[in-house]
This record gives sequence, C-alpha cells and structure tokens, in this order.
Amino acid sequence: MIDLSSRRCEKRKGHGDQAITLSRRSLLLCCLIVGVFTGCASTESIDLDSFDPSHNQTEIANYYRNQALAMREKADAQATAAVRYEALFGPEADLVSGAKSLAHYYEQTAQELERVAQAHEAVNRNKRAPAAVR
Repeated sequence: MIDLSSRRCEKRKGHGDQAITLSRRSLLLCCLIVGVFTGCASTESIDLDSFDPSHNQTEIANYYRNQALAMREKADAQATAAVRYEALFGPEADLVSGAKSLAHYYEQTAQELERVAQAHEAVNRNKRAPAAVR
C-alpha cells in the first residue's frame, strides 16, 4: 500500500508561485549575462601618474582638464552660495566663511589640476618625461 500522508502535507504551487520562480530565474540569468559582458568589456586602465611618453598623454591631460573644470564649477557654486548666505545671515556668519573657504580650496585645486594637465601635454609634445619627474 502507498502512504499518501506525505502527499497531503505537501503544498501545491499555484500558477503565481511558478511565475515568480520563473521570473527570479530569468532575472538571475540576465544579471549573470550582464556581469559577464561587463567584465569582458572593461577598457584598459590608464596610469594617470605616468609621464611615460608611450602612454596616451593627451588622454591623461584631458582627464586632468575635466577634473579642473569640475573643481571650477564647484568653486563657482560655493561662491554663489556665499553671496546668498551673506544676504540671508550677514557677512560674519559661519556659513559665509565656510562657503568662501570651499570656493578658494576648489579654485586652488583646479589650478593644480591644470598644471598637471599642462605637464602631460608637454610630455606629449616633447615625447619625453619632464626633468622634474624623472
């Protein structure tokens, strides 16, 4: 005789549960495929500190110029905030001095990044590392 008691305790999966299971499997498969393609499609990394003429110095210089531009945008935003804070809270407010300090810091950082970009461009023009870097 067959014991049917174990079958009584089993819960039957409805169509909704099956659809959820199928959706999860599809999602897992998609994530796996995307992960594989992302890993395979990664580009060659660039050593941004390298002044080796064999590296793409133009690309490195462009990176530093873009970073300098971003710092200048942040400096402008902080300078604008300082003006607004001054109008709201007065010239002696901590927010005003903090915003001005940040604007100054961002501008200094932008100037330094611009100097680095110029050094990389010089390497590209001369096809040799600058004397100070060797």
